[in-house]
Amino acid sequence: MPLTKDIDSQTLSQAFSFTRAKEKALYGLKGILAGVVADERLNERELLFLDAWLQSQEALRDHEDVLDILTLVGEVLKDGEITNEELADMQARIEALVKAGKDEPVEGLGRADELVGFLTGVASDGVLNDQEVAALSDWLHRNESIRDKWPASAILYRLNVVLEDGVITEEERQDLMKTVGQITGANPEPSDAAYEASTEVWEDAIDELKIAGSTFCLSGDFVSGDRNTVDTNLRLMGAETSPNISKEVDYLVIGTLASRDWLYTSHGRKIEKALLLKRKGVNITIITERTLTKFLG
Repeated sequence: MPLTKDIDSQTLSQAFSFTRAKEKALYGLKGILAGVVADERLNERELLFLDAWLQSQEALRDHEDVLDILTLVGEVLKDGEITNEELADMQARIEALVKAGKDEPVEGLGRADELVGFLTGVASDGVLNDQEVAALSDWLHRNESIRDKWPASAILYRLNVVLEDGVITEEERQDLMKTVGQITGANPEPSDAAYEASTEVWEDAIDELKIAGSTFCLSGDFVSGDRNTVDTNLRLMGAETSPNISKEVDYLVIGTLASRDWLYTSHGRKIEKALLLKRKGVNITIITERTLTKFLG
């Protein structure tokens, strides 16, 4: 997740991933853990996001706490199903970790990294509810030392507008989500369309795309044309397409456009199923429409 900041008139590009220093990644993890349980309700998408993020953090792979969390997540996901009881247990464990580290002294950039992690965790399921908005406001009020610094200042400005009349409208919620997406790098090019602020989190980094002989599953709505057009173009190039996720699928392609309730659609379920199969060792590559378009020229 690339993050571009403007600090003291200097632009800094930092990767919120394995290229980050171990200490900064740990601050980000601290924020993510707090973010995914900010509404006191851990869901399947948030758990799968946490698993994918942890596995991408090369700098943290030898960290005891990280290994413990990965082991716990693995135990929940090992049978390919996630029960409400497992989610409740994992939520309790995460909340205990968050509480244990809440009073640790953190200053400067470390606190900013924690905020970006918090924003990433809150938005990881593509939904920003009122309880998460309140948790975000509370986090900013508890961390006054960075409220006048980016990215806290940008979020605080949007929150003040949203909370001014005490009522959070759907338009305000979407606007705040767009701001969060810009800060975390999930939505670097906002438009009037509803962009899936969290789907790039699931994307695998690839150096090449094998089209002929591969099987593609398309999910969501596409900017480059309707799904049937994208499907036809792939078939003309020698690919096979499948309407559903299975062990035979080589690539899941996530379309750019989505409705605000995409979490509850078949589109979101395809991502879930692909992630669960990947966790069991099935070789499925997840890419976004943007990546597909880049390789297709």
